[in-house]
Amino acid sequence: MKQEKSELALAQTELRDLKRTVLALRQELEAAHAKANGRLRAAEAASNAEGMQLKKTVAALRDELERSFAEREKTVQQAVVANRNDINQLKATITSLRIALEEAHINRENSIQQTLNTANAEISQLQETIRTLRGQMEARFAKTTA
Repeated sequence: MKQEKSELALAQTELRDLKRTVLALRQELEAAHAKANGRLRAAEAASNAEGMQLKKTVAALRDELERSFAEREKTVQQAVVANRNDINQLKATITSLRIALEEAHINRENSIQQTLNTANAEISQLQETIRTLRGQMEARFAKTTA
């Protein structure tokens, strides 16, 4: 019986120690849980602050991008207008050069035709002269042989 009492006392002591251990572990667990919750809230607050900062940055970048786009669009429109003016001037120059080229071509054709007409007239005159001279030579030859 004494041994039973001693075993019972030992079991009760062990049970009490285990209860204390469980209580200490529970307190540690609750403290760790509270600490983790604190870190989670701090991380959440930092994340929210970072999110707000990112939203501000995005808004600023969007504004800058829109300003840049508007400036680019303005520059493009100015370039388009300048190019249109250049194109119109080049078209006018092309038209003027085409007319001048056509006139030069016509003048050249007229000059060639005039040169050909002159050459043909000269050839005809020379052929007529040749016929006349041949006729005279034949007449002289006929007189000398007769």
